Amino acid sequence: MQFFVNDQPLNLDSPLTLEQLLEQINQAEKGMALAVNQQIVSRSQWPRKNVEEGDRITLIKATAGG
Repeated sequence: MQFFVNDQPLNLDSPLTLEQLLEQINQAEKGMALAVNQQIVSRSQWPRKNVEEGDRITLIKATAGG
């Protein structure tokens, strides 16, 4: 199964949830938001939402500063 994270292609052999994916790619940080196919997915849905073939996942890191 191929999908994209921040426009980089990734392949998986087995299904993963968004939460599992973030752990595998070392992006399970606080202050992180994500969108799947340009739709924001709330953090509470990450453990239940599976990554699907062709998904385009955008990771967004919150930053502080002025």
